[in-house]
Amino acid sequence: MDSNTTTLIEQFLKPKAVSSRKLARNPDGRLLMAEESALDMDRIRDAGITVSELGRRVRVYNSDMTKQIASYIVPIEMTSMDDEGIEQSVGSKVQIGRLLAAGGLYLRHNPGIREIGINDRGDTILRLDLATAEDPTIGPVLNSYNTTQAELVTRLVARIDKKAHDRDVKEARAWLEAMNVLTGGKTLRTRFFSAGVACEHRGNIPQLYRTSQVNFFQINDPLSLELASALEERFRMLERNVPMVRVISVVGIPPNERAYKEFVAQLKQKKQNPMSLGLPSRLRDSQFFDSATKSVVPSCFIYACPLAEIGDSIYIITINTDYHGEIKCHGVHSGVAAVMSMAEVVSAHAGAVILSSEGGTTVVMGGDGAGKSTAVTFWAERNRPDRRNELKRRYQIESKGDKDIDEVMRGVGIVSQDDWLQIVPSGEGRWDVWPAERHFYMRSRGLLSRDLILSENEPIIENATADYGAARVRDALGRTTHDFPEERLFYDPDWDNFYADRDVHPISAIVLLEHDEELDYVVRRVSRQDALDFIMRGRCPDGAYRPFYTDYTDVSGLLIAQGIVGDRFIAAYKAARRGDVAALMNGDEALGRFVLDRLSVQIEVWQLILSDIPVFVVNATHGFDLTQDVIWMVSEHPETVKRGQEKSVVEFRELMQRRYGVVYDDEGRWASLG
Repeated sequence: MDSNTTTLIEQFLKPKAVSSRKLARNPDGRLLMAEESALDMDRIRDAGITVSELGRRVRVYNSDMTKQIASYIVPIEMTSMDDEGIEQSVGSKVQIGRLLAAGGLYLRHNPGIREIGINDRGDTILRLDLATAEDPTIGPVLNSYNTTQAELVTRLVARIDKKAHDRDVKEARAWLEAMNVLTGGKTLRTRFFSAGVACEHRGNIPQLYRTSQVNFFQINDPLSLELASALEERFRMLERNVPMVRVISVVGIPPNERAYKEFVAQLKQKKQNPMSLGLPSRLRDSQFFDSATKSVVPSCFIYACPLAEIGDSIYIITINTDYHGEIKCHGVHSGVAAVMSMAEVVSAHAGAVILSSEGGTTVVMGGDGAGKSTAVTFWAERNRPDRRNELKRRYQIESKGDKDIDEVMRGVGIVSQDDWLQIVPSGEGRWDVWPAERHFYMRSRGLLSRDLILSENEPIIENATADYGAARVRDALGRTTHDFPEERLFYDPDWDNFYADRDVHPISAIVLLEHDEELDYVVRRVSRQDALDFIMRGRCPDGAYRPFYTDYTDVSGLLIAQGIVGDRFIAAYKAARRGDVAALMNGDEALGRFVLDRLSVQIEVWQLILSDIPVFVVNATHGFDLTQDVIWMVSEHPETVKRGQEKSVVEFRELMQRRYGVVYDDEGRWASLG
C-alpha cells in the first residue's frame, strides 16, 4: 500500500479487522470509513492520541434515539485527498452511503438515514429511520429529498412530424396508466401559472407534483390572473387563444428489454394486457427507446414546429428524470417561452432587482455561476444591515437633505425575480419584467443569508449531501454543510429574509455578467449589436457557451447538443438568414428551419429591447463587493458610463473613492466605507 492510500487509522487497526467488512475501501485500497470496533483503543491511548485526531466519529442511533447501533470513523486524511484519490473513490460504498464527486467528495446517505447534528464531543449524530428505510427519495435533513438526476438531460428529442409527437403523448399517458395499475395509485396532476400562461404538470412522482405547485403561481393568484387577462388581449389581436403548456413526466420506464419483460409480467399478474393499455410489444418499439444506447435513458421530447403551427396546447414530455430543474426548464420555461414568442415577448435566463431610486428594475443576465442570484440579493439581505446602511449612506450623500432617505430605501434593493423572467413591451419604448416563478429555486451553495433561511424556515431542499472532504477541513467532515454544488432549495419571498416582491416592474437597465480576464475594462456600455452578440454567445464562467446564456429552452438545448455555440452560432445564424437553414443544425434542414423560425422572432424582439434600454457589460473578475458596486452604479447612474464608453477597474475605484469614500482591498472587497 503506497503513501497515497495510507491513513493514520491503519496503524491502529486490530489485526483481524484489516481485511474485514468493518472497513470500507476504494478500489485502490484506501480506507474510506472504519467501524470503531475495528480500532485497538489500547494502542491509540498508548500512542497518546485521541480518536478525534484520527478522524470524525459518526454515531448511528435507532429510530427512537434510545440506543446507539453503530459508530464509524471517517479518516481525517479525506480532507487532503488528491485528485487521483477522489477519482478512484467516486461511487465507492461506505457503511452509511455512497460517495459522489462535485469539486470534491460528498456522501449520499443510505435510505432511512437522518442527520440529527453534532454532539458536544464533535461527533456527527445520525438516526436510522426504519419507517422510511425503503424510500431512497427522502433526504437526510429536514424537508429534503433526493433525486436520481441532478442536471438537465442531454438527450433532447425534437419531433418534426406531428404524428410522431402525438404518439409520444399517447404512449406517455399509457405508461402512467400502467404504473397506476401496478402501484394502485393515480396520475398526479397540478395546474398553475407562469407569467400569466396556464400550465399543467402530470406525472407519477409525488415530489415533482409538490415542487411544481411550490415553484409556480397558483391558479387563483391575483397577479397571475391579471397577467393572463393582459396576455389574452394580446392573443385576441392574433385571433387565437393562448396555448396551454402541458408537461408530462414519466419516471420508472424499464431501461432494457429484460426489465421490460418483468414489467409486463407484473401487469399480467394484475390481469392487464400491456398492449391494450397502449404499451409497445417490445421495448425497442417504444417511442422513447434510444437506439444509440439500446435503452430508455433520461430524455426530453418536444414538438419542433413553427410558431404559426402551435395549437391550443404545447406538450413537453420528460422521461426517467425526477429532477425538478427538468420540469422547470425544458418543461415549463421552454414551453412558456414559445407562447411568449408568439406575443413578441422575450423569455430570459435572468434575475431582476430594483436598484434605482426612480423605481427602475435592473435585469441581470449571465450563464450558470455568473453571479445573477448574488447580484439581485446582495443589497436585499435583511440580516446584512451593513450593506443596507452603506446604500443609505450613499443616498444621503447625493440627496443633500432634499429627499426622504427612508422613503428612498423602502424602494431600492428589492428582489423581483431570481432566475427566469419575461421582458414585455409596455408601450413607447418601455419594457416591463413579468414574474415567472413564485418561489426562487436556488443553489444552496452560494445563497446569501442561507444559514438564516435554514434556521428560520423549512424550505424544500433537493439533494442535501454530506461533506466527505470537499471543504478540506475537519469541522465539515461527515456533515451536511449545504455546500454540495447540486443541492438546491426553494425560497419563498414571503419569508422576508430578503426585501422582495413578485410584481411587474419597468426595466431601466440590463447588465450582462461576464467572467473574462482578457477584458480590459470593469464595465462597458455597449451598442445594440454588441449587446446582442454577447447574449447570443452566452459565455459562461467555466468557458462554455450557451446561446442566450441558457440551456433551458428547446432552441438553446438543440444548439448546444449540436455544438452550434459561441461565434459559430452567430455565423450559422447569419448563414441561415441568407438561406442556408441547415447551418443551424449541422446539415439537418428540417430542424434548422424550426430553429430559425424561433430565433428570428426572438432576435427581432431583442433588437427592440436593446435599442430602448441601456446595456452594460460588467466584468465580474475584479472582486465581489466591487462587482456589486458597479451594478448599483450603472443602475442608479447610467450616465456614469456613456454610450460606447467604458471604465477600467482603476477608474472605477477612483470614482467610488472620490464620490463615496469607498476603498477596496486587492481582492475587490470593501476595505473602508466613507
